Amino acid sequence: MKKIIYLFALSIALNSCDDKDITFAPYNAVSESIVLRNIGDFENAVTGAYAYMIKAGGAGGYGSEFVIDSEIMTDNLILNQEGRQSNANGFRLLSVPNSTHFDYFNSANRAAVAASRVINNLDVVPQDAVRDNIEGQARFIRALNMFDLVRIYSKIPTQSADANASLGMYYLDTVDPFAKNSRPTVADTYGKILADLLIAKDKIGATNTLAQGKATKASVYALLSRVYLYLGDYPNVITYGNLAIAGNTVCPRANMVGLWDDANSSGVLFKLRIDQVDGVTPGVVFSQTVTGGIRSEYVVPKSFADLFSTTDIRKAAYMKTSAYNGKMQNHVIKYDGRLTGNPAIVDIKVIRLEEVYLNMAEAQYRINGGGLAFLNAVRSQRYLPFVSGGETGVALLNAILLERRLELAFEMDRFFTLKRLGLSMVRNAVEGDLADGTGQKVETNALTIPAGNFLWQLPIPQSERDLNSNLQQNPGY
Repeated sequence: MKKIIYLFALSIALNSCDDKDITFAPYNAVSESIVLRNIGDFENAVTGAYAYMIKAGGAGGYGSEFVIDSEIMTDNLILNQEGRQSNANGFRLLSVPNSTHFDYFNSANRAAVAASRVINNLDVVPQDAVRDNIEGQARFIRALNMFDLVRIYSKIPTQSADANASLGMYYLDTVDPFAKNSRPTVADTYGKILADLLIAKDKIGATNTLAQGKATKASVYALLSRVYLYLGDYPNVITYGNLAIAGNTVCPRANMVGLWDDANSSGVLFKLRIDQVDGVTPGVVFSQTVTGGIRSEYVVPKSFADLFSTTDIRKAAYMKTSAYNGKMQNHVIKYDGRLTGNPAIVDIKVIRLEEVYLNMAEAQYRINGGGLAFLNAVRSQRYLPFVSGGETGVALLNAILLERRLELAFEMDRFFTLKRLGLSMVRNAVEGDLADGTGQKVETNALTIPAGNFLWQLPIPQSERDLNSNLQQNPGY
């Protein structure tokens, strides 16, 4: 994606005008009616909204901290004592309202507000397929960012019996810089997310492509399958999952390594494009390539690395075991960069087909105890040779959840899966940060997040509460 600086005033210079067009407004106030006047303006505004998702003014978007922030609060990673100790408070479960850990609030807000500016002003251009597609894109962007906000800072509907009535996130569907909104319920927030997506699926155009970094109809269907899974609406997980997988195929085993080098996009349903000129390096939060090898911020603990069998292609695609400063460690290489160009620059795969299959497998199990066929659609392309376990009952559910953890490792899923299932996060108390399980162990106070603990809901940033006195803090902080 080309580097976007979303300055409303620039649009004025790009439109012809005469003296009668010139009006004066406060230096810090530019009306949308001035800068959003034709279809090109709206297309540029949507592009700007996508750009905010990557990184917004130094805040942690998908192109920086968000790809790792949730992972470091789980048993998928362990703090590397040889690294820079970045985001260490997050790993140590010391998130506080003024922490920079999980600094996603600003990025998501900017993207959602940019999308709302588009949606709320589209009436100035004629209604046609192009306008519909712009609206569909904007609603998808707003829904995805609001979904991320509510799953980070609020309870997930399936997490506990009281979740739906607990504090949600106010929906950024109006643009008022002076508004002091209070927080509605989780149920209210999810209702608006669904409303946006159900409109988006009908509005979004059929000509959008993955290569453009834009959402397609399959992207919307896939996100609906994810949202319905969080809601516990399992029939709709199947309904929209089937729409998402239609005409698409799971990433073949032969393409799995190249997928993470951007050599192919097999199975990807929505990604954020990162270009060299963007100045965004997603992989840096995981590791840096230096003269002495790979210097990782966080490494894969032996107990998790051992879950990937020797016949599993993901072991080679996701991890590399090598020495840094003479110490063997399991490094995450999912974001280490393309085969050419600067290191640590790679597209962010936000939604993949494999997730949809695993959503459907879990949903089918919860409906009638089935789901094996959906599970095997993924497993058959990961193991060589592959022989179905033929699991049933609880063994099938365990296999589905294990495959989800393996397939979506280091992709912003583990924390939220444990959270929505109402489970505890428990780290290994005896293993360290080296590949053989020795090394620096996890500190005692960072070993677990118990089920139901307030830490599952991250603190609302104090900087946001300073601006809005009605923005309630989460309990426990």
